[in-house]
Amino acid sequence: MVNEQDFFNDLMNPETASRHITQGSDEWDAIRLTRFTSSEWYKLMDCGKRPMTEKELAARPKKGPGSSTTLVSDPSKMGKKGLNYIRQKVWETLSGKNLPQAYAYPLVYGKETEPEAVQYFEEHFGIETAEVGFQVFGDHAGGSPDRLIGEDEGLEIKCPSSDEQIDYLLLTDHHDLKRNYPEYYWQCVSLMLFTHRKKWHFCTYDPRMITEAHKMTHIEIEWDKVEDDIDAVIKSLAGAVEEKLKLIQLLK
Repeated sequence: MVNEQDFFNDLMNPETASRHITQGSDEWDAIRLTRFTSSEWYKLMDCGKRPMTEKELAARPKKGPGSSTTLVSDPSKMGKKGLNYIRQKVWETLSGKNLPQAYAYPLVYGKETEPEAVQYFEEHFGIETAEVGFQVFGDHAGGSPDRLIGEDEGLEIKCPSSDEQIDYLLLTDHHDLKRNYPEYYWQCVSLMLFTHRKKWHFCTYDPRMITEAHKMTHIEIEWDKVEDDIDAVIKSLAGAVEEKLKLIQLLK
């Protein structure tokens, strides 16, 4: 927990004041404006494609799935999702406004249920968490953790409004999370980088489940096990910033 003196010092320091901005407030919207954020980071990790080499074309199946494929994924190229996201940030830069968000019941339900989910997490695991604001990472990125834990950990918690808890319960580790829910995986990994934390907890909470064991899923992501992906976040940020600034310069 942050004591009163640390809280005051944070508010007086321009580099840390944003940590105490309430999520969803006008100030929170303002500081996120033009920045690439953790919740959308998966878009930057969506790689593009390149034409297959002659050797790759020759190795295709003669018939069936893959027989007509002519393009393959290329991690060195940014995909359409990432390019569109960069253009959104350019638009925000040139307009000074955030794009309006459409009403979505799952998001509203998740936000309303989050305090209950955090309380359940704290009681279930015997861990105390702290609410924080937006975590700035340089001039072009940042993110809003659901909670921070001590000095080295953080928490991202989801509250599904549909029957998706069944799918979450089938996840066994961070590899499963990355394969099945890359948007949440990259959110957690980027937040680890932005907050300099060594472990992140990903949980889902569904209070409607009858059995306690089914109410919450819990996956730990440890820095030492995802260092390559931490590096990938850094590289994707560099590429996104370069493209963003190039477009802004082009439009001047």
